[in-house]
Amino acid sequence: MIAVTVKRDSSGIREIEITGHANAAAYGSDIVCAAVSAISIGILNGIEPLLGLLPDVEQAPSGGGFLRWRLGHPDDDGLHEKQQLLAEGMVIALISVAQQYGQYVSVHDAKWQGGASQ
Repeated sequence: MIAVTVKRDSSGIREIEITGHANAAAYGSDIVCAAVSAISIGILNGIEPLLGLLPDVEQAPSGGGFLRWRLGHPDDDGLHEKQQLLAEGMVIALISVAQQYGQYVSVHDAKWQGGASQ
């Protein structure tokens, strides 16, 4: 199972950690894994070109199954707000996958616990 854990503080999302494997299908054919990977890597790949910030990302050296994005707090409040918006978008997209494929993905986030519609 893939577990997404969101850590927050008073300024917003502090960290998003994604661990595990969906195991919804054979390697290379797992659409749940592909969805989680596309959402997370797609957002992270956009941070530098969109905001000019280099994201603080840690990944498993091989085999996947681990990704951690630690969000800093840029000196520019506008950049901080934009980074937070991208991070919230990532979380909501991952919640959408978990709502469809809950047996393979879980999201733990105090703000959105129970679903993005709350």
